[in-house]
Amino acid sequence: MLEKKIFSGKEDKSILESALDAGLVFEYSCKTGQCGVCKTTLLSGEIAELQDQIALTLEDKKNHKVLTCCCAPKTDILIDAEDLSALHGIETKTLPARINAIEKYTAEHVEVTLRLPPSANFKFLEGQYLDVLWNNLRRSYSIASTANQKEITLLIKRFENGKMSDYWFNKAKENDLLRIEGPKGTFFLRDTSMPLIFLATGTGIAPIISILESLDANQEFKQKQSITVYWGNRYPEAFIWQPRFKKLDINFVKVCSKPNEDWDDEKGYVQDAALAEQSSMVRSAVYACGSNAMIQSSKAQFMKAGLPEKQFYSDAFVQSY
Repeated sequence: MLEKKIFSGKEDKSILESALDAGLVFEYSCKTGQCGVCKTTLLSGEIAELQDQIALTLEDKKNHKVLTCCCAPKTDILIDAEDLSALHGIETKTLPARINAIEKYTAEHVEVTLRLPPSANFKFLEGQYLDVLWNNLRRSYSIASTANQKEITLLIKRFENGKMSDYWFNKAKENDLLRIEGPKGTFFLRDTSMPLIFLATGTGIAPIISILESLDANQEFKQKQSITVYWGNRYPEAFIWQPRFKKLDINFVKVCSKPNEDWDDEKGYVQDAALAEQSSMVRSAVYACGSNAMIQSSKAQFMKAGLPEKQFYSDAFVQSY
């Protein structure tokens, strides 16, 4: 029998925030109701919507599903949510950070490395993200480096007319002072006892790089199951990373939706490429990061192909300008 955990909530604060305040960590990502990662079942009681539950379908609502980031309790409630003990002790902090280096890969992609104060003691699980705060702007970026590295690496894509993009691509320089807030999110590797399938679009490859680099460096990890990475981009030049692991054996599949004549790898969309290759997903775990459209599509298709919902983990990138 599962243990019940009790925490206090307020009518003007989301269930998720109240849980986090109480030291419990439920699944979450965007906190805006768009990604659906924090979806759970309301078993009893009444809730009030603080913001639109965009990710819920009519079927979800019929089945008493709620998004913990969007709802507050009106009465005592009972929900079916897991407390992620692996994230206990991971403290969200606001810290100063200086740009250590900026490397332009293409006109649309840069890699930024940040250094923190020696006393920062910034701890995170590979797969999590942080917020960068600059000039009254706040943007979220997944961490591409591992927890044992001294610097934090971010992969950043330019968005047309984006205010933060203008900074990264036109103004940012080495030694600039920023602030970061993190780590955040519940995207991290749960179990290596089953075949692993990673899906990414664009810079959604960043947390997957972090997870895989950490596994590769872990002397205690012995790979017993297959690991497949499907990475999708619109154009060939966007494939700015190539895996070079010392011991991991991975199947790396590049998928381009707008290829040129010289493109020899997969064409189309990552979820379709994965479905075409994977004969059965019942015993696999899927980790998807990138566009919300890809995540919603892949989850629906994979579940139809037999993947249990609880074996699909995701971190959706919700675009901000």
